[in-house]
Amino acid sequence: KIARLRQRHRSLEPPRTLPVAVAKKKIGVLRRPGPVRLVLIGVSTGGPGTLEEILPKLPADFPSPVLIAQHMPATFTRVFAERLNTICALEVEEVQKRRKLEPGHVYVATGDADVEVSKLGFGPVATTVPEDPDMPWHPSVDRMVKSAVAQLGADTLVGVLLTGMGDDGAEAMKELHCQGGRTIAESEETAIIFGMPHELIERGGANVVLPCQTVASQLVSWAGFKE
Repeated sequence: KIARLRQRHRSLEPPRTLPVAVAKKKIGVLRRPGPVRLVLIGVSTGGPGTLEEILPKLPADFPSPVLIAQHMPATFTRVFAERLNTICALEVEEVQKRRKLEPGHVYVATGDADVEVSKLGFGPVATTVPEDPDMPWHPSVDRMVKSAVAQLGADTLVGVLLTGMGDDGAEAMKELHCQGGRTIAESEETAIIFGMPHELIERGGANVVLPCQTVASQLVSWAGFKE
């Protein structure tokens, strides 16, 4: 009899609601992405050729700045940025110390260091910082993306993870994706090393998986809000 009364009492209780923190998180995941304020590209082994396939296809009036973390020593990042500048419609330069990120520009993070994104007024800023010894690859894609999400909000960002060994950038871009941002993983058919994009795909963090030849057109579509 006591057991029946307890069961009847439970049946009359109002349904439980999600805790506020959980409810907010779910709403954030479902929020529609806003205008693209910054494109973040992470790449390692095979990156120079892959970037030379993608970046020249972006038009001179591309409305969002592009920041690249390419695993590469400092002795090569400036030369590589100068090389890209000769073949791209966008202005390409290496990030030295602190730099405001402007539309129509591509920024290559300095090698043998990391890069973090902050906010100055209404615009994003990239700052060169010493390597984080707890991170195995530099410039660190994870560190770049995490700082951008914290400062600008995921729904204003696009993350692109290209060819490379290991998993740098996979976890940070998965979180970007989960918080309402958009992500691209390079497909196995064009990746020189499928490690980094594969990790993003395996973690469920890729909005789309594309060969490198079509990455630029997807960026143009998102930046132009043509979804």
